[in-house]
Amino acid sequence: MKLDSIKTRLLTIISVCLLGMLILVVNQVYNTKRLVNLNQQSKTLLSLSNELLQLRRHEKDFLLRMDPSYITRFETRADNFSIKIQQIKAYFDEFAQSHSLFNELHTSFELYRRQFLDLVALQNEIGLDENHGFQNQFRQATHLIEVELKAQNQLRMQLLLLQIRQNEKDFLLAKRMEYVSQEQHYYLQLLAAVEQSKASNKPQLQALLEDYQQGFMSIVAAHQTMGLDHNSGLQGQFREQAHELEAQLLAVTSQFELLISEAEFQVERNSLLIMLITSLALITLLVRSYVTFQRAFLNFVMFFYRCKREYQHMDSKKMGFSEFKHLATIANEMIDARRDIERQLQVANAHIAKLEKDSVTDLKHQTLA
Repeated sequence: MKLDSIKTRLLTIISVCLLGMLILVVNQVYNTKRLVNLNQQSKTLLSLSNELLQLRRHEKDFLLRMDPSYITRFETRADNFSIKIQQIKAYFDEFAQSHSLFNELHTSFELYRRQFLDLVALQNEIGLDENHGFQNQFRQATHLIEVELKAQNQLRMQLLLLQIRQNEKDFLLAKRMEYVSQEQHYYLQLLAAVEQSKASNKPQLQALLEDYQQGFMSIVAAHQTMGLDHNSGLQGQFREQAHELEAQLLAVTSQFELLISEAEFQVERNSLLIMLITSLALITLLVRSYVTFQRAFLNFVMFFYRCKREYQHMDSKKMGFSEFKHLATIANEMIDARRDIERQLQVANAHIAKLEKDSVTDLKHQTLA
């Protein structure tokens, strides 16, 4: 197959069209698959936001109701959250700009979970209700003290104990240290009253009061460690960590949206680039083919025009396509053949004329003789 033939040119145009469409299809399939994966990861990222909201909900439900079932729910959702982070991180490992964000998010989440579990452990030490932990310790001591004081009919001591219990409950409700100071004040008065009394159960009362006060101060210390409000202690740290985790998740979401936008822009850019290159190649081929056809046809028109008046050969180098060069060669051969025939005809006519002249001359001689 000649490289300058019409067939080759048409096959080249067809090949360019097919190749352009093939590259465009491959580009669309690849980028569509990538965008589908990005959308799937986007759904997973949205589910992460939902998981975080559910975690905050279980956290607050536990702190309000002190129900251990919320701890189980929290841990289950925390495990799911951690697994989803790893799944998304594995997909985005190829993007260096996202790798550090996911590492920070994972580290921040593990710290958030650990702080909540520390908060739960501290609350378990305090007691989820009055029958557990430090609350149960000083509650039992209080009941025993009340029984002993009623048995001895110590009205003043009973009144001091009631004031102690009132400040105790005020502290547990309001978490204000002034109630602890008042409780200690009444405790010292009750302890002094017990020491000054002549009751037979004085050593027992002193031991019970010591157990009560030890349990109460343990609760006070635990609440101080936990935080007397939402902005102090372990609660404050936990709250700040939760807000930091939300901000990091928002940063990952923003980075993810930027990644999707870049992927969509890349799809549009690649598609336009492929179509532009294919179009330019086709336009170039078509223009060159048009110019070649036009030049070849003009040469053929001039050839037939001149062929009527003078025998001139066609320059096959100017024909462009090999098919036209072949036609020009055949046309030149036809011209040469016509020239030969005309020369032979002229020779034959000259020979006939000579023969006629000779025969006339012979006839004249015969007449004269």
